[in-house]
Amino acid sequence: MKGFNELVDRLNEISNQWIHSNRTHDTGIGKTLEDLLGIQENNFPGPNGEKVELKSIRKDSSSMITLFTKSPKPGESIKNLLDDYGYQSVNDPTKKNLHVDLYGNRTTEIKGIPSLKLAVTPDRIDIVNIHGKIYGGWDYETLKKSFELKMYRVLLVKADKRGSKMNEEFNYNEAWVLMGFSFERFITLISNGIVKVELRLGIYPKGSKNEGKPHDHGTAFRVLEGNIQDCFAYRDRIIPKMGKL
Repeated sequence: MKGFNELVDRLNEISNQWIHSNRTHDTGIGKTLEDLLGIQENNFPGPNGEKVELKSIRKDSSSMITLFTKSPKPGESIKNLLDDYGYQSVNDPTKKNLHVDLYGNRTTEIKGIPSLKLAVTPDRIDIVNIHGKIYGGWDYETLKKSFELKMYRVLLVKADKRGSKMNEEFNYNEAWVLMGFSFERFITLISNGIVKVELRLGIYPKGSKNEGKPHDHGTAFRVLEGNIQDCFAYRDRIIPKMGKL
């Protein structure tokens, strides 16, 4: 598909019919839709040449969706977090990992001990421990740019599903265009623990260019699939009822 209008026409063609999944994993809903629409990536040209991000979700899903990834600043944040809260890697006991979810409304336990949370202030979000030590974070301008770069305009397709694994089928029968990222809503969702930050920190492996150095595997801002619409001020339903973009 070459553009937004063609893609919407194709969505109307395939809607309200059961289609067998092309994959047996959670990614089956997205890969199947991309195949049906004839696109190889989850973004495509929209009006005025702007990129549109394609997202597809199961209507009854409790899965998380990644909004964007962004490492905390300053750079030594990763090393300090690993030094204070990292635990031994299963694959290499000489190295540390730190894989935890952080929230703005509660403290995350590490090894059974209350340890880290997100502190939301008027101009930034920081990772702090229970003693108030700040490990670094993100200023609002950085977060806003990161979100808008990845999610400026989103085509969200929802599907009913039946069956599971090898026998899962999808009915792509609802679609929305999401626009007007609301930073105020986004910060509120973080404060309320609806948007979380996943820390995936580790050490570069032996033999690599940066062997032994701290490595951010992809610190991600994530939200429940059912709440992604809450990040946008404007939501236009295009299927089943066609609206204006």
